[in-house]
Amino acid sequence: MRIVCCKKDKRGSDEKGAKMKHVPSEKHTVAWFKLAECVARGEKERALGVYKLLVHSLNDAAFATQLAGDLLLAFQDDEAINKYREAVFMYKKQQRFVEAAAVCEHLITLQPTVEDHVVSVVALYQILNFSDKITAHLKQSVERFSASDDAKKLNAFLTKLQEVSPENYHQACQFVAGT
Repeated sequence: MRIVCCKKDKRGSDEKGAKMKHVPSEKHTVAWFKLAECVARGEKERALGVYKLLVHSLNDAAFATQLAGDLLLAFQDDEAINKYREAVFMYKKQQRFVEAAAVCEHLITLQPTVEDHVVSVVALYQILNFSDKITAHLKQSVERFSASDDAKKLNAFLTKLQEVSPENYHQACQFVAGT
């Protein structure tokens, strides 16, 4: 990525000392389009090759890991889940809780019956103080696990929730009592 530091004055000539703005280099932009083209054509190995080249220009390891998950998911590769989990871990470590929660939401969409994803997103929303999202996830999860007639799943979810967030555990228990 190159930085352009010029501003046009009233006559249209360049003025030094203007605000800097980021302008993606032509090679960088082409790489993103090439990546999209490879995915659209179903060329997994080429897409991963372009990704490996492109990732060197990214200064965000968590985002690069999330992007790897997106690529693998586009090719129905089961390794995508692990990349998303790794990205969540990296975002949490950097205290980028909104990004971590967004990836957890995506994981819940992909694997709605995996209680770890729900417990993680509830813990993140607790940090972010998003009580409406916590309530919605707890209610949906209790309904989902109760409807599956798998008492072990519901118990595992509640046990993990109790360890991570006792106050949300009590709220989830109220939803269980209501079902």
